[in-house]
Amino acid sequence: MARSLIILNPNASRMRKQGARTELLDELRAAMTRRDGRPPDVIETSLQAQTRPAVDAAIREGAAAVVGVGGDGTLREIAATLAGTGVPMGIVPAGTGNLLAGIVGVPASIAAAVAAIETARPRTIDLGAVTLHLVAGPEADAATATGAHAGAPGELQAVFAIGCGAGFDARVMATTPGHLKQRLGRAAYFAQAIRLAARIDAVPYRLTVDGAVIEVEASIALVTNMGQLVPGAIGPRLPIDFDDGLLDLIVVGARGPLAGVRGLADQLFRTSLGGGSGSASLRLQCHSVKVEADRAEPLQVDGDPVGWGSLEASILPAALDVLAPGPRPRG
Repeated sequence: MARSLIILNPNASRMRKQGARTELLDELRAAMTRRDGRPPDVIETSLQAQTRPAVDAAIREGAAAVVGVGGDGTLREIAATLAGTGVPMGIVPAGTGNLLAGIVGVPASIAAAVAAIETARPRTIDLGAVTLHLVAGPEADAATATGAHAGAPGELQAVFAIGCGAGFDARVMATTPGHLKQRLGRAAYFAQAIRLAARIDAVPYRLTVDGAVIEVEASIALVTNMGQLVPGAIGPRLPIDFDDGLLDLIVVGARGPLAGVRGLADQLFRTSLGGGSGSASLRLQCHSVKVEADRAEPLQVDGDPVGWGSLEASILPAALDVLAPGPRPRG
């Protein structure tokens, strides 16, 4: 049978201790050997420049699967390379948010995820493509500086699994301290959002949704392919499906924390699509969308800060097979 490839990011928040990496790799090698009939290849890297060529080589060699051990950023790089190839992606959640893992049903526990991958089955999901139009950010605003994550001015192409967006959520992701993410996991983002809530504001946005223009004042403009407030536990009543061939656009306009809470509640409990120009909260579905604010806003892709500017996104239907847990065979 074909050999699989494991790509482990040693900088992932749950993989920084050498002992943890060694133990996990021993268990994962054994699980993949039982699954494939051959031991997997293993690469440890946090660099995109090494990840994509390694995945390309695995595809050419007919890999049975490529397993990402890391956070959503690591998985995004693997998914972007595997898109459209038919080679499935396995997931061992070792980052902070681990949103993709939770949404497709991969256990949050590393040990449980390794155990589940042995009998996991391919599940087809959509991906999204985004063009980021990056500009120089307001350097004087140190509280929202994206630092090493910031993209240089210009145009950047990326693929996303979960979503991308502009505004307050990107600001939170860019400013959450690394030590807090290590200590609290995804709860660190909630803690940082509370700290920044007093500064939440709304600015004019121009949204071009499948060619139609909508003008709103927004604090957050999210383009999502999948999403839950707490993966595997709490999601919006109107689901965001990862295999419907559509993107979901979620926009909330809020001036101050109370208005932000009202907008969040509307998105959690609404049961129908709707909203238009001037709406304080809207939820739409589309194949493509362009998000532009009157001023440069912070941007994020799959939870990673990427700089300041505007973005254009489109759906890539049925682009990727993900190994999701399935029942163990009988006998």
